[in-house]
Amino acid sequence: MITKVIFFSIFYSMTLFIFVISFLNSKYNNINYSFINDNSNLGIIHSIIIFFASALLIKYFIYMLLAPWYDFCIARKYSKIKYSYKKKPKVSVLIPAWNEEVGIVGTIKSVFKNNYPNIEIIVVNDGSTDRTEEVILEYIKKNKSKFSEDGKTIVYEYKENGGKGKALNRGIEIATGDIILSIDADCLVDKDAVGSFVRYFDDPEVMAAVGNVKIGDTTSFIGIIQYLEFLFSFYFKKTDALLGTIYIIGGAAGAFRREVFQELGNYCTMNITEDIELSMRIQDAGYKIAYAPDAIIYTEPASDVKGLISQRFRWKIGRIQTFVRYKKMFFSRKNQHNKILSFIVLPYSIFGELQLSLEFLFLGFLYLYAFSTGDLSVFVSGVFIVGFMFFVQVFFDDKKMKNIYKIYMLLLSFIGWILFYVTTYVEVRALIRSIKTLIFKKEVVWQKWSRKGIKDSKS
Repeated sequence: MITKVIFFSIFYSMTLFIFVISFLNSKYNNINYSFINDNSNLGIIHSIIIFFASALLIKYFIYMLLAPWYDFCIARKYSKIKYSYKKKPKVSVLIPAWNEEVGIVGTIKSVFKNNYPNIEIIVVNDGSTDRTEEVILEYIKKNKSKFSEDGKTIVYEYKENGGKGKALNRGIEIATGDIILSIDADCLVDKDAVGSFVRYFDDPEVMAAVGNVKIGDTTSFIGIIQYLEFLFSFYFKKTDALLGTIYIIGGAAGAFRREVFQELGNYCTMNITEDIELSMRIQDAGYKIAYAPDAIIYTEPASDVKGLISQRFRWKIGRIQTFVRYKKMFFSRKNQHNKILSFIVLPYSIFGELQLSLEFLFLGFLYLYAFSTGDLSVFVSGVFIVGFMFFVQVFFDDKKMKNIYKIYMLLLSFIGWILFYVTTYVEVRALIRSIKTLIFKKEVVWQKWSRKGIKDSKS
């Protein structure tokens, strides 16, 4: 607690310092912008800063502008759709597990506590070497009678270690549900999440839906960083859903009609991020992907910076593999391909990685410009914009958060700009590692970090 107070005090002091210095500069010093024009090097630096900043701000502005319309459009649309599931379809919840003794029972419990009645849980143990099998079988033995009373079933199977993709595919083979929901073994499922997923499949055009993943443990500094990052990312999925440009259905919260696997095949076991590959395959087929913001699933954050880098490394290298495989979708004119996705979103994601690789150079230019001219307006603008975006998302989007906890997170939004530096460091390290791995053709395995489990879902 003391460490957290010290951290926050330092960060707030830094934020206040920037605003005070900027105010004093603007009031007592006349910044000589002609100095920039007279110095060609500073002029170039100024242009680079404007270019990179504009590219980011335009994207954020568009996404922030469109995201609030998602709730209005979806509410209006579903009010017109006649409810078709009089008999609630069976939902098969797949939980692939590898060395998950810490949190697997909590994950299973959270699924059984769901208000939705027709659930089949399938746990596939991918050759765990810890006590995963022991704790699962012990839990099943103790709760057999309870399962039958609730009308929910559980199937457990052990298989030789072959990777997450193979574990998921085995689960699909076992599944008997009309809708197949994939979650990670370190997650807690909100009691209304399964039913919320099913609601989006009332639209016959929807073939898949991605849920709203939130960080379930924010007691650590690294957990807070990931909470704000996930909040940012999933809030923007509302805009992607409006535009039909969702191309990542994360493994922690992805629901699919059974027909998706029957028509397009199962998960690709050759791709380290089988979830991203399947998502792109669905987009390639021209199928509709929905976003279910009310289907909330809490996930355990990486416990330290090293674990976070490993996680992002896996995501990046998997996305690179997927983009290479589906390069035909970039600037595609085919009817089944979403034109905004093909001509804007996918190319921009590549530009984003290029921008990320030059991020520290960009920050260096930013500091050089600020100290050379005494103009801190760029810093102040960045602090304000990032803080404002976090504030809006915490205030309006996290409806299930307890009030006292929401106040705590709203206060954090004002120092969100500093947390951006940490995520930038992590992303750059992960990108460099990805490039090295691809160049030297190193093998990538199922990434893990030290698990602690989620004690409180904040719901």
